[in-house]
Amino acid sequence: MSCDSNPLYERRIDVVIADQHPWKKVSHRPLWHTLVATNGSKELQKVYLEGGVTSISTPVKRDRLTVFCAYPLSNLFPYGGFYYPGCDLPVVLTQQQGQLASLLLDAYAYNAQAIENLNGRQLADLALKVSLLDTSNLLLDLLNGKLDHESMTLQPKLAVALADLPYGYWVSERAEERSFYFLCNDTHYLEAEGLVERWWNQEQQVCLTLFADLKQQRFYTSLSKAPLW
Repeated sequence: MSCDSNPLYERRIDVVIADQHPWKKVSHRPLWHTLVATNGSKELQKVYLEGGVTSISTPVKRDRLTVFCAYPLSNLFPYGGFYYPGCDLPVVLTQQQGQLASLLLDAYAYNAQAIENLNGRQLADLALKVSLLDTSNLLLDLLNGKLDHESMTLQPKLAVALADLPYGYWVSERAEERSFYFLCNDTHYLEAEGLVERWWNQEQQVCLTLFADLKQQRFYTSLSKAPLW
């Protein structure tokens, strides 16, 4: 993030990542982050935050929305947040706002002006529901400046049964209590939301990724080597 700011059009704020990542609590090793933000010029700014760094001071445009997303290890479930005129400071990045913030960053290059003029208070409320919404319709409505009934209709969660996994303790990347123990010949049941979710097995050093599609009511899983940090 730039160190310089124009006091007439910009102000400097602190951005803070809330809470410890669940994988840090288990491993006792801090995760590094890639912090991505809109910058008021149709481009995204990126900065590397080394392990243990959970805050940064950065300039933002005074009169418009700025979207922030901190991605643990560059691609894990993000911590998101929003600056807008009149918001509380510092800007606190949370997992609850991460999915919506990431969605807006993906669309920023297509219509930066529309995103910068979104209602920040409305986004904070919307972030709590986004994992159960049709994000394609939602994003289209946001860029068009309206939210209709179809884009705000909540989709049912997806029932998922996980089987044939390596034994051990599977730690969810999300701060919610979704971690679980898995024994041989076991089956673990959960309800999935419309997002990508990962679990880390420290004993086996593998990572489970769950892809859930609420619209199609389907899910896919994959196992891979655990990321290093």
